[in-house]
Amino acid sequence: MEITLRNPSSAWATAAVVILAAVSILVYRIIRLRKSIKDKEKKQFRGYSAMWIASELPSYKRRLAFYILLKVIGFAGLATSLLSAAYLMGRPSYNKKIDAGVKRRDIYLCLDVSYSLYELNADFVENLEDVVRGLEGDRVGISIFNTSTVEYMPLTTDMDFTIDKLKELKEYFVLQKEYMHFREINGVDDMTDEEFIELLESMPKEEYDDFMDMIYQLDLIDKGVTLDSKVRGSSLIGEGLASCLFNFPYLEEAERTRVIIMVSDNAQAEEMPPTIELAEAAKMCKNNDVAVFGIFPPKEALRDLREYQSFDSLSSDMRQNIRMTGGEFYVVGSDFDTENVIEQIRSHEAMQVDEVSVNRQVDNPNRAVMICIVGLILFVMAKGAGT
Repeated sequence: MEITLRNPSSAWATAAVVILAAVSILVYRIIRLRKSIKDKEKKQFRGYSAMWIASELPSYKRRLAFYILLKVIGFAGLATSLLSAAYLMGRPSYNKKIDAGVKRRDIYLCLDVSYSLYELNADFVENLEDVVRGLEGDRVGISIFNTSTVEYMPLTTDMDFTIDKLKELKEYFVLQKEYMHFREINGVDDMTDEEFIELLESMPKEEYDDFMDMIYQLDLIDKGVTLDSKVRGSSLIGEGLASCLFNFPYLEEAERTRVIIMVSDNAQAEEMPPTIELAEAAKMCKNNDVAVFGIFPPKEALRDLREYQSFDSLSSDMRQNIRMTGGEFYVVGSDFDTENVIEQIRSHEAMQVDEVSVNRQVDNPNRAVMICIVGLILFVMAKGAGT
């Protein structure tokens, strides 16, 4: 343990004053001693010879030697005490490595909520509930996107609230499934608008009310994420990822590990050039030290792809851009069981929290204080013994 002085100039200045004072006292005492001897020699011739006789006695010499010893001890004790005080004024300290805890994480769930992903999203949020309960001290947020992006839940350490929001999303994905099933069994995709209206009018009142209630519940989220979809298109993954990235507060600070877990099929159906493509958004994440983990649906789950889109092209493009950020890319199985994928994400290097330690200067005055006290005790003992 290396001891250093925080205020060395103060220590040296005080020590210099102490040493100068000690030297001055010694010089003064030596001059006085020589002068007193000369006075005694003079007094010897003035009838004071008895004093010189007494000084030759053994008992007198012993007392004189003891007196001089006490003088030296007292002087040394006082000087030591003062020098220790000077050392203390310099604030002796050492560098100590202090454990400041762990580097906590900010984790955003970035979900493509287009209707082609309802099965994968539903399974994903369900398996996340147990994971979220174990994120004590971390912050979790949820961002959802389709044509536009909505911050569904800002970063929070309230895991009970987070689980409630996940359950809400799961209910939304279940409703998406019911709606898609309704369209499939009724052949809605092949109907004109007039035929669809006739279908609704032909439904029993109770069934119609349930259907409209489902549409109302879906619209609570759909209206936010499908704004201008007829003009801009859907599943704008680059804009979804970039918007999620800038939901992190204080991106320039590196106090917390930042991670995005994104579910998407990368099947962007743009009607006009998007503001940001996936490659640009991934580069922005990399530049801000945000690792992204991508979860992709199985091949048989991809629906309504454009002519130039395929499972291989979409997954390859997303994999390349995701891995560029320092994260990893996963394709789930045909049963949509995301539990294994989530466990792989949790064990990934980018998800590991590091212990945070800082070097701090710690005062270490103990030894100097003890020496100062010992010096004072010696001085007091010497004075009390007759000096």
